[in-house]
Amino acid sequence: MAETNFNGARLAAESVSAAARALQTTRRVWITTHIKSDGDGIGCELALARALRARGAEVRIINDTVVPHPLRFLLAGPDEILIYDPARDDRFIQQADTAVVLDVGLGYRLGRLEAKLRQSAAVKICLDHHLDTEPLFDHLLCDPELNATGEVLFHLLKVMGAELTPSVATPLYTSLVVDSGNFSYERCRPETFRMAGALVEAGARPYYVHVNLHWRRSLAEVKLEGEVIDNVELCSDGRVACGLVSSEMLRRYTIDPMEMPDIVNIPLSLEGVEIALLFVEMDSGYIKVSARGKGRVKVSDLAHVFGGGGHPLAAGFSVRTTLEEARRRVLNECRALLVASDLEARTISA
Repeated sequence: MAETNFNGARLAAESVSAAARALQTTRRVWITTHIKSDGDGIGCELALARALRARGAEVRIINDTVVPHPLRFLLAGPDEILIYDPARDDRFIQQADTAVVLDVGLGYRLGRLEAKLRQSAAVKICLDHHLDTEPLFDHLLCDPELNATGEVLFHLLKVMGAELTPSVATPLYTSLVVDSGNFSYERCRPETFRMAGALVEAGARPYYVHVNLHWRRSLAEVKLEGEVIDNVELCSDGRVACGLVSSEMLRRYTIDPMEMPDIVNIPLSLEGVEIALLFVEMDSGYIKVSARGKGRVKVSDLAHVFGGGGHPLAAGFSVRTTLEEARRRVLNECRALLVASDLEARTISA
């Protein structure tokens, strides 16, 4: 890896070094990420697995849920990321000497694999950038001030002396793109862009990644998006924008709710809107809520009220109720957060 001077933010050097030593000596590694995996988790899994295989380790990526369609361009083959099958995977998980969890520090978000991780005698390593973690890991590398877990992994690979090949750089660059909002969020620092530059120098192709992430959509997805936009409602004096996706809409457009397009960012673009919400009615009886903000209110605070999580500008959660009741409860919390934000702003300016 190029000898570029990158600041490791608040990652303790001794913690990074300890995790690096564990990975340098491991022989059999199980890598996983959270359910409903995204570009940060998937990108980090592939980058780390390829870097470790190049060092001679036996590695399997085993997740609980499928790779979303927009991210499948990153796969070298259909079996590079396995969807958990007890008959096939339990033996490998039990025999792994190292387990690496990426982009999540809470066991329950591993789905069926939570129990496997807790029962494992492997050295447990977690790389993350979310606020919520639990004491489950032997090595926890987490900095909530970073845009993406990919930034944590970049620093770790550098300390390991791993070779940054195009096959490693491309998924790692993708993780940065996805979780930095295409390098637009406030957490983007000079180091973020230097890191992206180093990945491009190593073979990542920005246009190739952009095309595959954003310009491979189906007609059904575009039509669903249009219907949602047509029915966007403004609430709280135009400061909250709400979009709704019913289970009937999902069936009509044959959209998998696990692969919903990121429609919530469109109402966020409206002038005066500070919080955008997308309510998705699942057949399971849950309402999945995606929340985005412009910074006045931390939407992660909203998510925490309902047992979810995320980042100040992007978060999500689920509520087991009707679509109408979920909308009422969530909007009430949004109003309370906006009132608190206004009061804080007046106090600071006084």
